[in-house]
Order: sequence, then C-alpha cells, then structure tokens
Amino acid sequence: MNYSKFSTFVVKNRCEQKLKIEFRSGKEFNGWFVLNNIKIARITIPKGRKSIPPKTYKAMAKQLKLNVAQFDDLLNCPLGYDEYVTIIKHKAL
Repeated sequence: MNYSKFSTFVVKNRCEQKLKIEFRSGKEFNGWFVLNNIKIARITIPKGRKSIPPKTYKAMAKQLKLNVAQFDDLLNCPLGYDEYVTIIKHKAL
C-alpha cells in the first residue's frame, strides 16, 4: 500500500487523466466513472490534505471497485483506462 506516497492532488489528477472522471467541487471532490452513459463507480477525494490516511486510501480503492494493489497500479501508471474497464466488467459477472 502506497498511501503515504500520494497526495490527494495526485489521486484526483490521475483519476481525471486516466479514468476521465469529472469532479464536482464542494466540501470534497466527488466524481463518477461513467461507462456507456452508465454511472459505474463514485469516488470521493478529500480537499486540503497533503497525505492520505490508510483508511481513506483503502476506501478510495473500494469506491472504484479495486483492491489496494490495483489502486496502487492505477496511481503508479501500469493500470490504464482499458485495464480498468476490463476489471470492472469482470467484477460485474
């Protein structure tokens, strides 16, 4: 688990770039992963924090329907949009 390695800014940025999630700003950043015009997964990212606590990191992974290792890969860049869609489709079966 690489929760101490990433800031909330990096998580938000990677979700925007790799998963094409558009975030709404409020108390927190909320965004939906949309596939074929269907909302699949919602992620909430806290504002104003530099590092992410372990429980929050695990919760963000779970919100995207990933385990922590897959979430690490998403943030480290080996996991891209197509791989994420494959994981989501596999979990739906």
